[in-house]
Amino acid sequence: MKKKNGDIFWMSFSDLMTSLFFVVLVLYLLTYVMLKKEQDKLINIVDDLEQKLEVYNLVEQNLKPLKENTNLFRYEENHKRFTLAFNVNFELSQFEIKEGKLKNFEATAGKIESVGKELQNTIDTLAKRKISNESMQNVSYLVIISGYASHLLSGAQINDYELSYKRAYSLWNYWRQIGIDFEDPKYKGLIDLQISGNGWGGVGRFERDPKNYFYNETKNQRFIIQIIPKIGNTN
Repeated sequence: MKKKNGDIFWMSFSDLMTSLFFVVLVLYLLTYVMLKKEQDKLINIVDDLEQKLEVYNLVEQNLKPLKENTNLFRYEENHKRFTLAFNVNFELSQFEIKEGKLKNFEATAGKIESVGKELQNTIDTLAKRKISNESMQNVSYLVIISGYASHLLSGAQINDYELSYKRAYSLWNYWRQIGIDFEDPKYKGLIDLQISGNGWGGVGRFERDPKNYFYNETKNQRFIIQIIPKIGNTN
């Protein structure tokens, strides 16, 4: 009787262990498959990030000529943007780039034209790189031309915001009149141009000097140019 009971025990034990083995095997296979999927996802994410980093580095290289041209541009590292390296002083409440509207017109207009040509050369280089480099195919650029206004008058703030926009528009229009058009059809799919007015706002404004209020505040009559890469899915 004892021998018979022992046989039943070992048979049951063997069945139990076999069942446990299959349960563990199924769990292992499920875990392996799930981990493999997550691993593939992580690999794709890492590859995508590496490709985007490569694109960002290429963009930085393409913008290097602007950063090195300190006669025309000043690159503000903290704000990742370009400002003109020379003063642009308008007559009070004026916005047009014309004689009588812009102080020191001939010299300033000449520099503004040089800025436009240098910026155009850079964008043309970006266009060529996009055609020749497969990793740049999904890259476009947001180009923002921002105008600022100095807070010299006691007028309404909204008027100076409108004035700063008109100054940015005037710069864009001046460039277009001399053949520098960043909305030319050849830049379609590459450049998204925006014109904006920051008025009294925006970061990086010159602080008011209590001893010479007008000098520092006048320097806020300036243009800011931002070139922001927009990178699509590199895969």
